Amino acid sequence: MRYEPPTNVTTSVDMFTWINGTVSNWFFPGAIVSIFAIIMAKLLFSSDNNSISKAFSSASFSCMILSVFCRLLGFVSTGFMSIFIIFTALGAVWMHIENRGESA
Repeated sequence: MRYEPPTNVTTSVDMFTWINGTVSNWFFPGAIVSIFAIIMAKLLFSSDNNSISKAFSSASFSCMILSVFCRLLGFVSTGFMSIFIIFTALGAVWMHIENRGESA
């Protein structure tokens, strides 16, 4: 499929808006989900204790920060950003519960 080149692009935000628009607003959500999977896999397979809750919490927090920035620039929807905020909260609760079980 061939796309027309952007016209009147003066900033990098304009360029990224054009890129995101040409793929029906799936570029940045796809990139953030990919980053989530990469961080999750990296932390799971390189960590000494292989804690799923810590890997999930770290990946969701990193992607939450990215999605907030992307939301401020208008690259992702509020619902998509809210998913990572909820994931971060769930990960924090999961880590807390897991840590309480280890100390008892």
